[in-house]
Amino acid sequence: MAVLSIPFHKNEITVDIPDKNLLGILEPKPVRPLSDPLTVIKQALKSPINSKPLIELAKGKKRVTIVVTDITRPCPDSLLLPPVIEELQNAGVKTENITILVATGLHRPNTEDELVEKLGSQIVENIKVVNHVGYDDSGLTYLGKTKYGCPVWVNKLVLQADLVISTGIIEPHFFAGFSGGRKSIAIGVAGEETIMFQHRPAVFDHPQTKLGNLSGNIFHENAMEIAEMAGLGFIVNAVLNDRAEIAGIVAGDFREAFYRGVEMARDIYEVEIAGQADIAIAGVGFPKDTNLYQATRGASCIAFSQFPSVKRGGLIITPAQTEEGAGEGLGEKRFYDLMSKASNIVELIDNIRANGYPAGGQRAYLLALTLKHADLIITNSKTPDIVQDMHMKAMASLQEALNYGLERFGEDAKVVVLPHSIQVMTVKGGDA
Repeated sequence: MAVLSIPFHKNEITVDIPDKNLLGILEPKPVRPLSDPLTVIKQALKSPINSKPLIELAKGKKRVTIVVTDITRPCPDSLLLPPVIEELQNAGVKTENITILVATGLHRPNTEDELVEKLGSQIVENIKVVNHVGYDDSGLTYLGKTKYGCPVWVNKLVLQADLVISTGIIEPHFFAGFSGGRKSIAIGVAGEETIMFQHRPAVFDHPQTKLGNLSGNIFHENAMEIAEMAGLGFIVNAVLNDRAEIAGIVAGDFREAFYRGVEMARDIYEVEIAGQADIAIAGVGFPKDTNLYQATRGASCIAFSQFPSVKRGGLIITPAQTEEGAGEGLGEKRFYDLMSKASNIVELIDNIRANGYPAGGQRAYLLALTLKHADLIITNSKTPDIVQDMHMKAMASLQEALNYGLERFGEDAKVVVLPHSIQVMTVKGGDA
């Protein structure tokens, strides 16, 4: 009997899996964390990729906006930001002219406690921090359209700055290919119309919109153009290992530094498998398991992988606390409405393809496509009724859900475990 630990909120829970049923444990490649990440970050700012050092870029600049991810992303901003701010100050930028803009997209605003947890108390107390509001037109400026016809609305604080910097993490993303780089601008501080265009069904149905793929990926190409139009001047992105520790840092030009980070991320997160399982256990942990909008991403990463680790018609199990239910932002509420009002998944998919959806509703479409591939059970949820409303099953414990799956698929059912499912992209080729 294998006793395995799965991330659950800020802790772990265990599950017992019979040895004969365990097909494999799929994890990112083990990578040691940087022994001195602060020194590496400082060096990256002084010797960036395809860019002048940050201090040189900042000289003579009066207003600087730093775009950071929100609480739903485990970006180590409390480590990334102090060296960035120090370089800006050394370049002569006044502290009162530095603004940190939280890239919420259409998520809810981050609370002060969350900002302190993410950014550190020193930064929150001394630097102006603003939550982006994507549906407030008064805070946006129109920049025109991309070559794909996407109307580009971006937060005014980005366009009013003499220098725009963004932080982030680079990890597999089921339609962007990889997160990080351009995405904080193109989605995180964009307007609702811009977000909606990039999240329309035609993007997700495109054959190159895949987990881990950038070549011919129309979401990625459009997002890169938006970042260019918005004037993104410098990025500082981290690549994390499976313990959310910093394994690598890239800084510099938003194109070349991002692509360098993608190379690091691909080497860590791509996993070869020989076959598919009947059941997959998909861990997500904090902060992703705060709501269903985020917690279901692990299942989508499995379904959208080039070679999914679970068979079509199989079962995915995710332990998630989901204390916020579907989520509290505008996008999350639309996600819930679309999922809960549909009679079944096929109806939802057909209706969306015929009529579209408002921004935020894309997660309903992606989850519907995920559920078309495999059923999803959410365990240990504080909001089980909401789980059930959204065409998923809710069970009290991870062990109960696994036992259900083993009974459903038979005594020879195969199980794969992805403790960090959002960080794994599976391809065909190796041993499971």
